[in-house]
Order: sequence, then structure tokens, then C-alpha cells
Amino acid sequence: MADERFTLALDHFARALARLHDVLAQPESEFMRDAAIQRFEFTFETAWKAMYRWLRARDVDLDEDAYSTIPEAFKRRLIVDEKRWGDMRKYRNLTSHTYNEPLAIEVAAFVRAEAMPALDALLLALRDRAP
Repeated sequence: MADERFTLALDHFARALARLHDVLAQPESEFMRDAAIQRFEFTFETAWKAMYRWLRARDVDLDEDAYSTIPEAFKRRLIVDEKRWGDMRKYRNLTSHTYNEPLAIEVAAFVRAEAMPALDALLLALRDRAP
């Protein structure tokens, strides 16, 4: 059962990440930046849930939230940069509750430069270390 949930979570994450790649391949405009931020928010959610399911498939007992999952994933070397993942969590929370143009520009730049490499690396790690 835990392996099935992980497989489903991994599929959701992979599809969300592919859609984020699609939007980031487009020329940047205000509209595309907003689309990228929304897709980033969803991709981040599917990413930490896939990490959570990977950990649960290994009988790791933790709360089902990003605050618990990210440090545990780092501890088990599923992710290599806990701070970057903390920054992703921070930006995801900031953008999902309010809109601010300078913040949107900052977040879009962060997604392109920082989040995408970390998300891509996580997908590879999850696939390589799947149960």
C-alpha cells in the first residue's frame, strides 16, 4: 500500500514538474510569470508529498507536512540542500496568500535559477531510489 501511494505521488510530481518546465520554456511576460508561479506552487506541493510518501514507504514516522518532511528527506540524503528547500517553502507560502509584483519577479527568478535544479534533482533521486 505504501509503495502504491509513493508511485502515485511520484507520478503527480513528475507531471507537475513537466508542466512547470513547459511554462518556463515560454518567453517571460507578466502572464507567463504568473502561470509559472502557480505551477511552481503546485509542483512544490507534489514534490514534498512525493518525498513524504517515499519516507513512509520506508516506515519513517513523521507528520504529513513540508515542515517535517524536508528535514527528514535531507537527513536521508534524498535532497542535498535543505536551505534551498526551505526557501522554496517560504516562497510558496508567500505567493499563495498575496500578490505583489516585485515579489512575483523575485519568485520567478528564484524558480528558474534555484528551484528547478532542486526539483529536477529530486525527481531523479526518487526514481533512482524507488522502492
